Amino acid sequence: MRIWHQSVTELEALPHYADSLSRRFAAVAGPGVEVVLHGVPIGTYGSSSPAQALEYPRERSRIADVVLAQVERAEAEGFDAVMIASFAEPALREARAALDIPVTSMMESCLLAGCSVAPLIGIVTISPAGARMLREGVDRHQLNARVAELVSLDPAFNEFDLQRAFDEPDKVRAAFEIAARKAIEAGADVIVPGEGVLNELAAHLGIRELDRVAVMDATALTLTHTEMLVRAYQGSMLRTGRRWGYPKVPADLRHSLDTPRGKGMRQ
Repeated sequence: MRIWHQSVTELEALPHYADSLSRRFAAVAGPGVEVVLHGVPIGTYGSSSPAQALEYPRERSRIADVVLAQVERAEAEGFDAVMIASFAEPALREARAALDIPVTSMMESCLLAGCSVAPLIGIVTISPAGARMLREGVDRHQLNARVAELVSLDPAFNEFDLQRAFDEPDKVRAAFEIAARKAIEAGADVIVPGEGVLNELAAHLGIRELDRVAVMDATALTLTHTEMLVRAYQGSMLRTGRRWGYPKVPADLRHSLDTPRGKGMRQ
């Protein structure tokens, strides 16, 4: 089984994060499962960070186009699934409408798993803008009633701050535990680190439980969910819905869209 991992970060600019992902996928992937890391191209964010750019709908749309152009190659290149490793879920609907292999996202996988182990979920992310964006994701999945609280770290961090924190993690640990306890006080019985680099830091620090509340490993959980869907697809137990949610462009229309209007054709 080959899984296309799609980050919305420039992985080359976050070497600690990329190394952590490689090590952990090697440790948690099932037998015979290969996870191939893909980031967005260097220069996608200029001199800003993903967290800064993704706050803005226009930039979110631009990044979604970049992600879609990348993941559309996965099926033709022999991959069995795409894992969009982002809580922002760029191009999730479009990718599912374009591909016949499973497409998962960290947000959806973690929410669905969280509902299986707790009545209420808490999500900790890295900035107030990130919290607003994740709230949109919870709305999109119609799971507001299952999310007790969505809390930002204080002070806010971006991905480069977190990259540096792999060497000096104490400030992030303290901020994460304070934010998680706010969610727990609001009723959360499972905590999701709601950002990819933050999740890797939590795993790196060994934060698995706070005050008898589990802290989910979002990276490992999303991979496990993706592997399960591949087996369900391969065993003909499940398919992507094509009638309403994820309609695929029909072959004849695809041909027409890809064929320039030529001489003699009706105008």
